[in-house]
Amino acid sequence: MHFDEAATELLSITVDGAERSYDATVDANHDGTDDTVHVDTDDGSYEYADTDGDGVADSLTQFDADGHITGHAVFDAATGGWDNAAPHDATPLQGIDPAGAPTIDSNADGVADTALTHTADGTTVLLTDTDGDGSADTATAISTTGDVITYDHSSDGVWLETSSGNLASSAPQQVVIDPATGAWIRR
Repeated sequence: MHFDEAATELLSITVDGAERSYDATVDANHDGTDDTVHVDTDDGSYEYADTDGDGVADSLTQFDADGHITGHAVFDAATGGWDNAAPHDATPLQGIDPAGAPTIDSNADGVADTALTHTADGTTVLLTDTDGDGSADTATAISTTGDVITYDHSSDGVWLETSSGNLASSAPQQVVIDPATGAWIRR
């Protein structure tokens, strides 16, 4: 049996002008101190996080029922309210070289739908048109250290982070061609 010996941290959260304290139960930045309050709802969840270590929630992320980010806000201490913001740091999408026309057919339908480009720091960015309208809907940024962040383009023109990870942390799997379909599959 394992007991989490980390001390419970109280996090002050202001909602609709009322300030309350809640037990932080998630260590989002992996520094050994719980800094985030996770709240489940009927159609998803919210995470209130203290990103600067002052004990006050200053970041709010909303997730749908599938765990995809659907919104992000930052706390404005001057107004006591939450202001909509782009989630996380979209820096991997800043300063990308022009991608040009798609050259990769990522869904094997015979139509090139993904353009490949790079940022100045060497990050590889794949821009994919998933709905066939001629505009990129998904961006996958792969850093030189193997960090992978996937963004979806929202209807209001903001890139929202939908997943992240690292190629090195993925368990190696054998990939082979399926003789029946000709598609690549993992074993």
